[in-house]
Amino acid sequence: MSGLDLQPSLNVDDRKLGQTTQMVHIQNKLEEFLSAQDARETAMKIYDLLLEVDYELDRILQDPVIRKLYEYDGRFFTPKGKWGFFRAFDGIHVLRSLSDETLETFFRGREQYFAIRWLMEELGKHAWEAKVRRMNWEESGTLSVVSKEVLDEIFRRIRQSEIQDLEKDAPLSLEERFFFQSLEDQMVSRK
Repeated sequence: MSGLDLQPSLNVDDRKLGQTTQMVHIQNKLEEFLSAQDARETAMKIYDLLLEVDYELDRILQDPVIRKLYEYDGRFFTPKGKWGFFRAFDGIHVLRSLSDETLETFFRGREQYFAIRWLMEELGKHAWEAKVRRMNWEESGTLSVVSKEVLDEIFRRIRQSEIQDLEKDAPLSLEERFFFQSLEDQMVSRK
């Protein structure tokens, strides 16, 4: 099963053909900025990354519950009957995002090392996002990149902070006022 299996017009062979065609184009474009060897190595790193993305998204898509709750188009999980979306570009959409203009943005006027590093960091965000979405789906049933436990802890701390702020601003009880008044009286008498 692949991230594109929800689209009946694309089968595994079409997916691989699309990825191969796109990878050849990207490698050729990279050769404008890098040696043939460096372009090939960078293209292979990109390809490995898209395989990782597809692996993570495929694991999510294997769960039959996901199809009941979300529609997936290779870029976004959209809740059925609700607003919002969760970005999750599959491998082919990651590749398609690497237009000639996008690649030029990474490489024009930059040293090769820094350009490759920046490119891979940006693409790595897709892999990270897919992995975290998959982990949170399997553990908490959410596609958010922030797990339910983390959100619950954030809300708990906010409530705790609000309570502390209220306690700071709360008027003193009769006992507290009496204690502080006697303490002030003692300080004045010592002068």
